[in-house]
Amino acid sequence: MSITRQIIFLAKRDCIEELKDLLKTTIIDTKKEKGCLMYEVFQTINNPVEFIVIDSWKDEESLKKHYESKHYLNFINNFKEYNAHIEPFELENLS
Repeated sequence: MSITRQIIFLAKRDCIEELKDLLKTTIIDTKKEKGCLMYEVFQTINNPVEFIVIDSWKDEESLKKHYESKHYLNFINNFKEYNAHIEPFELENLS
């Protein structure tokens, strides 16, 4: 069964560009990962401190391997200094 998530990151007001740049570094390599069905990163137009990541994975094993990837570990080890708040949601597909 696939896993789809939405994660909201709120940047510290003085770190918007830094968080944006760090999030952008994850896109290309994540989309190349085996088992990645979707990986999209958005910045909210009306609230530029808000970033939304929506990702979908073939299964739990694919997501676990993502958590072990070099680009994910780089993100996790660096985002906290730019991030004020994080809100993850696992989504259920109703279709």
